[in-house]
Parts: sequence; structure tokens; C-alpha cells
Amino acid sequence: MKTLLLASLLLIPGLLAAEPQRPPRNDSPEVVAQLNKDAAALELQIKVSPNADLYMKLGFTYARLHQADNALRAFETAVSLDPSKADAYYMLGLIYEKKGLKDQALTAWKTCLEKTAEPQMRTTAIRHIHHLTADK
Repeated sequence: MKTLLLASLLLIPGLLAAEPQRPPRNDSPEVVAQLNKDAAALELQIKVSPNADLYMKLGFTYARLHQADNALRAFETAVSLDPSKADAYYMLGLIYEKKGLKDQALTAWKTCLEKTAEPQMRTTAIRHIHHLTADK
């Protein structure tokens, strides 16, 4: 839950920015450098022992770096390894929606809703599902 709250408050506005590879605007060069080191270390760990939790950490790190495509790949891999990861579907819903991939976003939000019992996550998923289906 802490990870989701952090993502909601810190990562999402930057993740949804139009430029996918730009550095975080409020982070110092030192923080960006550390995030890049963290991403590289996670990539190495994944080569040795791939698992959904590492891919989740990598996805959030890339999201913080505003690298939406890399974050997307990490979250997609996380759910392929562990389909119960509601927070991965949450992040996928946000990324797909921003990219204009409405069908994929709708699927991700519905799966998030199905996989989570967390009230705030459920409310957000319902709101996004309503928004995406209202246009059809």
C-alpha cells in the first residue's frame, strides 16, 4: 500500500508527461543519478534471479525517471510472472490510458479491480473504468 500511495503522489504526474525519457523535474541531478544506478542494479538482479517483485521495483524506478516505455515493460513482466499483482495492473492502467491504448487500459483497470481488496485502489479503478466506458 505504501508503494501505491508513493506512486500516486510522486510518480504518476511525471509518468504521464508527454516526454517519455525526460528526467524528473523536481529531483536533483544526484537523485536522478541514484535512480539510474538503482535501475541498473535492478536490471542486473533480474538477470540473476527474475521475479515479479524485482520487476515491480524496476517499474516504479523507471516511472520515477519518467521512462514510461521501460516502466510499461517492467510492469507487464511483473504481471506475467505473478498475475495477482494489483498494483502492477494499476500502473499499467495509467500508462496505457496515457498512451491512448484504451482497450488495454480498460482491461488493466478491470483486472486491478478484480485483484485488489484495497478500497482506495478499487475506487480509482472504478473511476477509470467509468471514464473509459463513458466514451464508448
